[in-house]
Amino acid sequence: MPLPRQLWIAANRSFAFVFLLVFILLIQARAQDATPAKTATLAGVVVKEPGSQPFKKVLLHLIAEDQKDGGNYTADTDSEGHFQFEKVQPGRYRMLLEKTGFHPINLRGRHTDSTVLSIRAGQEINDLLLQMLSAAVVTGRVIDEDGDPLPAFAVTLWRRRPGKSRDPEIAGEERTNDRGEYRFSGLFPGQYYVAVIPPPDVRNFIRTKEKDDPAKPNLSYLTTYYPSTSDLTQAAAIDLRAGDEMPVNFSLIPARTYRVRGMVTGIPANQKPMVQLMSKGVGRTMNGADVAGDGQFEIRGVAPGSYSITVFAGSEGQILSARESVSVVAGDVEGLKLTPVRPFTIPGSVHFDAPVPRQLTQCSVYLRALEDEETTSSPGGVVTAQVDRLGNFQWTGVMPGTYVAQFSCDGERDSYLKYVRIGASHNDASFRLTGPASVELVVSPKSGILEGVVMDHDNPSSNANVVAVPEEKYRKITEHFGTGATDQNGHFTIRGLAPGSYTVFAWQDLDEGLFSDAAFLKSQESNGVSLKIEEGSRQKIEIKLSDVGDDWR
Repeated sequence: MPLPRQLWIAANRSFAFVFLLVFILLIQARAQDATPAKTATLAGVVVKEPGSQPFKKVLLHLIAEDQKDGGNYTADTDSEGHFQFEKVQPGRYRMLLEKTGFHPINLRGRHTDSTVLSIRAGQEINDLLLQMLSAAVVTGRVIDEDGDPLPAFAVTLWRRRPGKSRDPEIAGEERTNDRGEYRFSGLFPGQYYVAVIPPPDVRNFIRTKEKDDPAKPNLSYLTTYYPSTSDLTQAAAIDLRAGDEMPVNFSLIPARTYRVRGMVTGIPANQKPMVQLMSKGVGRTMNGADVAGDGQFEIRGVAPGSYSITVFAGSEGQILSARESVSVVAGDVEGLKLTPVRPFTIPGSVHFDAPVPRQLTQCSVYLRALEDEETTSSPGGVVTAQVDRLGNFQWTGVMPGTYVAQFSCDGERDSYLKYVRIGASHNDASFRLTGPASVELVVSPKSGILEGVVMDHDNPSSNANVVAVPEEKYRKITEHFGTGATDQNGHFTIRGLAPGSYTVFAWQDLDEGLFSDAAFLKSQESNGVSLKIEEGSRQKIEIKLSDVGDDWR
C-alpha cells in the first residue's frame, strides 16, 4: 500500500537530514586528520664558563635527526642569555651551539658536540640550561740558531688522547709567517704536543752539476717537538686550560742528516714524476724530490727513522707505485728501485634483497683501505662513487690492498650491506683487491633495530653514548659498530645493525673513537650486555651506565 503523501515527504526529509549529518561528520573527520600536530616550544638560557655568566649572541641550531618528521630551526640568545624556539614540529632533535672562541660543554664540564632532545606534540620545555667554555690559544715564534725568523715552516699541533695505545690526533696545522710567527686558536682545554716541521730541501728539486764534499756531513733542520727534541717519545705535552693563551717558541739548530737515492722505472716520457718520503708513526713528516729524466732521484735532509716512499706522476698527482719501506739509520740509503704499479678501476653493481629504493641515484658506495695500508689515490684511503639509476657504479684510482665497503642512501636508515661478492667469494668483512675485478654489493633493507633506555642508578641518563660492539672478527671495521645517543629521557635508538652477536655499552663523556680501542674494550668487558641481532628484528633493552674511568678520560 503506498504511503500517504505527507509521510513520504517526511521520510525523504529525514533521509536527507541523515545524509547531510553523515556528510558533515565525514568532512569534520577529514579536517581533523588534516590538522597538523600541535607544535612545541623550547626555551632556556646559555651561560659562559667559567663563571656561569649569561651569554649573549650565541647562535643555536635545532636540527631534526629525521628530516621527514621535523625541520631545522635557529635562534639567538639575548642580552640575558635567553633563547626560545617556537612552532617546533614533534620529533627527535640535536641542539648545536655556535660562538667563535667557545666550545659547548655539558653540565659535567665535558666537551659535547650536541644535546639530544625528544619533543612531543604541544610540549613546552622552558628550563634548558646550556653551557659554553672559553677556548684556549697557542702562539709562538720559530727562529734559527742566530735568532733570525724561519718563515714558511710547518707547525703541527696534536691533541693527546686517553689511553696508552692511542696515538695523538692532529688538532691543527699552520705555517710561520715572515716573522716566524704562528697561532692556533679555538682549542678545547687539554694536553697537546707541538712540533715544527721544516720544508723539504730546495736542492731536492734542482739538478746541479756541483758535487758535494763527501767528507763534509749534511746538516739540515729536523722536525723538532716541544720543548726541543727530534724524538717524539721525549716530547713534553703542554697543558691548556680554558681561556689560556700560551706561548710556545722554538729555536732550531741544524743537525746531521742523510740522503736517500734511487731510480724509478716505467714512467711514461710525457709525465714528470716526483717521489715522496713520509715518516711512519705519530707526527708524520714529509720530504720529497723530483725524478730526473733518466729516472734517478735524490732526497736530502733525511733524519734517521722509518719511512715509506711513494711515486707520484701525472698532472693530478696520480699514484703510480705501491708503498715501499725505507729505514735510515746512520748513513745514506743507496740503490732504491721503484717500479710503478698503475691504479685500476673496479666496476660494480648494487643488488637489493627487496624493492629498489625510489631515488637510487641518491645512493652512494665507498671503498675504504684498512688503516694500516695506504692503497688508494684518494685522501684518507677512501674512494667514493655514486650509484646510477640501474644500480651500477665505478671505483677509480684503486691500488692493490685490503679494503672494506659500505653503502648509504638518503632516507634509507634501515638497510645494511650483507656482503660483497667478488667472483665466487662472499665477503662480509674485509676483502683483498689485486687488480681490476667486477664486484657486487648485496644490500638488505631489513637491518636490526635496537632501542631502549640507559639508567644511571635510578635515573635516566641523558646524552650518553650507546655503542653496539660486534664480535671479535669485526672489531677492526668501524662500519660494523652501531652507535646512538640518549635524549633527555635516557632513550636511544640504533638502526642499521647487521645480523650477528653484539655487546652493548653505555658511557658518558667518551672520547671520540675510544670504543674501537681494544685495550679500552677489555677494561669494560664486565659492563656490557650481550645480545643477538636477527635480520629485521627490533629489540628493546635497559642498560646501566658504565664508568669510563679516569685513565681513559
